[in-house]
Amino acid sequence: MSQGMGRTNAILVALAILVLLYFAGYYMPAAVLTPMRKEGLIPGTKQTWRFYASLLRSIPGYVGLALTFVWGVLADKIGRPRLLFVLGLVMGSSLVLVGLAHSYLYLLLVLTIFGIAQAGTSPVIYAFIPDITPPERRGVGYAAYYAASVLGFASGMVIGGILLYWRTAFIGVGLALILVAIPLYMLSRGIRIGYAEQATPTTYSLRGALRAIRNRTVLLMMGQIVPWAIPWGFITYYAVTYLQTRWGIPRGLASGILALAALSIALGHVIGGKLADNLVRKGDVNGRVKVSVIGISIGFLAMLGMLAYPYPYGSTSIHALLPPVILALTGLIFTTFPYPNINSVISDCVRPEYRGTVFSLYNILNGTGWATGPLLYGILSEYFMRSYPERTAVMYAAVSIESLWIISLVIWLLVAKTYPRDRISAEK
Repeated sequence: MSQGMGRTNAILVALAILVLLYFAGYYMPAAVLTPMRKEGLIPGTKQTWRFYASLLRSIPGYVGLALTFVWGVLADKIGRPRLLFVLGLVMGSSLVLVGLAHSYLYLLLVLTIFGIAQAGTSPVIYAFIPDITPPERRGVGYAAYYAASVLGFASGMVIGGILLYWRTAFIGVGLALILVAIPLYMLSRGIRIGYAEQATPTTYSLRGALRAIRNRTVLLMMGQIVPWAIPWGFITYYAVTYLQTRWGIPRGLASGILALAALSIALGHVIGGKLADNLVRKGDVNGRVKVSVIGISIGFLAMLGMLAYPYPYGSTSIHALLPPVILALTGLIFTTFPYPNINSVISDCVRPEYRGTVFSLYNILNGTGWATGPLLYGILSEYFMRSYPERTAVMYAAVSIESLWIISLVIWLLVAKTYPRDRISAEK
């Protein structure tokens, strides 16, 4: 292994650990709302406290989303390693302060600071990965980010909800985040914009960044990201409730299936990125498109089978569980294939000096889709329950939302025509 490749792998490992830790911190509040309320940090009555608890997620999320574009522009103007280091320190410090919370307003404030930094970190990382990985390795680079984010979800639930007292959990994760940010920055020193491509970036201009967004393939990728993300927002938020309602199984068992699903999603990121990288190295320009189309096609059918499966209501036998669980795990693995390739395709079609800005818009659209999924599921479930029993209504709502992936599939087929000509390398 060359020294350069060894450095790249070390950066990716440190980056993946950083991502895992800050996503653990992001998801941890969901596991510790009850003890927070018992200690008096979340106000309200038995009927109203959930409203105050929801603000701890929604306000940081909306404020962070509103400032995402700013972080993307800064990533292009001052470089990614320095900004990523600052954001890592801010996230780590704010998580430590969560562990020291003494009032609701204090808790809301530090979580908002964390949310601002956390939302801004994603476009910075999206732009940083192409700086350290050449085009034929970007699938694995982005898979490291996405797989770590999924494992961060599981880690946050376990660390905060099972292993540690919640204050200790936040302080520990925050300190670990700070400690990881330091070596990541040291390893990344000297990595300039366009480093992996040996590109010489031009002077940044917002007008140039906006022109980059108008690239045909980039516009197509942006157009498909909301319908692509909406089903994911529904799945991650309502999966346990759906299985309880549709299958009639206990919450603990449904949560266990969700844990297996998280592992399958992480595996799908890695497989999808690796398969596409292999095809690209062999000279297949549309390798990422092919892997994504195959993934969506197989995954959609498997997920459709799981959602509509005629499950024997209330049964917890392995004989009853095995077929639909296999369908679910298969569907989630395959439908995850496109995620690292969406980022790779966008980075291949945008000049290095504009990627932060472009990915900030991508992140806003992606976040909008994830936030819309639960809301749309609630609306559709209520609509179908006017005419059908609850078990049937939630199935129709879920299938309707999942069918949005067909839009993404069609757009990927269009990208097969535009992508070969729209790549930066094709301009040279």
